[in-house]
Amino acid sequence: MADVLVIGRASFLARSFVGAHGAGGLRHAAWADAARPETFDGVGCVVNFALDPRYQREAYDPALDCDRILADAIGRAQRGGRMPADAHVVMVSTRKVYGPAGDEPLAESRTPAPQDAYGRNKLVTERLLQDRFGPNLTILRLSNIFGFEDLPGRRTFLGLLLRSLREEGVIRYDVSPFTPKDFLPVEAFAAALVKVVRARPGGLFNLGSGVPLEIGWLAMWILEGFGRGSLSIVDPSIRDAFTMNVDRFVARFGPVAGRDDIRAACLAIGKRLAA
Repeated sequence: MADVLVIGRASFLARSFVGAHGAGGLRHAAWADAARPETFDGVGCVVNFALDPRYQREAYDPALDCDRILADAIGRAQRGGRMPADAHVVMVSTRKVYGPAGDEPLAESRTPAPQDAYGRNKLVTERLLQDRFGPNLTILRLSNIFGFEDLPGRRTFLGLLLRSLREEGVIRYDVSPFTPKDFLPVEAFAAALVKVVRARPGGLFNLGSGVPLEIGWLAMWILEGFGRGSLSIVDPSIRDAFTMNVDRFVARFGPVAGRDDIRAACLAIGKRLAA
């Protein structure tokens, strides 16, 4: 019987977490499985990675909110005796809930001021789930999680970067390489999430590296691992700079990742792409 239920078979982050956790005590289900009551039998913790792409760009619509729909399914399972009343939920949220970072690292104490649809929608969902699950909810606001994302249709920062490097031998930036951002290797994210799922602390935590890394280093390290290629700057403006304050997470769970870990992950990605 699985104690931990992970929703989202197609999710890059979900697959990384499942690999780090191991199969014991865990069930990895597709989004369609959330409609089946038996999916929740004996489950004590749920982590959802399913996401409707429209939720990221359109105004809030309950029909597009996978976390809200899943919360309703959990409620039915609890009322039906399939899950314990104190089952824990881990919500994967985003730093975009905060809005523009300004000159200070983003801390959990900051008043949210999201500036795009994704940030606004996640804030609505966070509040809905807080009302529903109270102390049995842990919210993780993520920085930029990256890994080997050379996958069909993957339009993340790393996905586009790796595709252009593989196909054209060039990394193109539409932002200044001196822009500082918070990047966290997916392996470090997965290891951190394993700790959260085991501890089930409740509350809100930022999850990132806490390293204000100039994004030019990310490209240069991947190029170093790849062994060839170049960096082209299409637009030299600095936009959307941010760093996460991860003191709360580190105080509870220990260090997540440092600059050397980010470099090692980039080198490994470049070498894998070359192979």
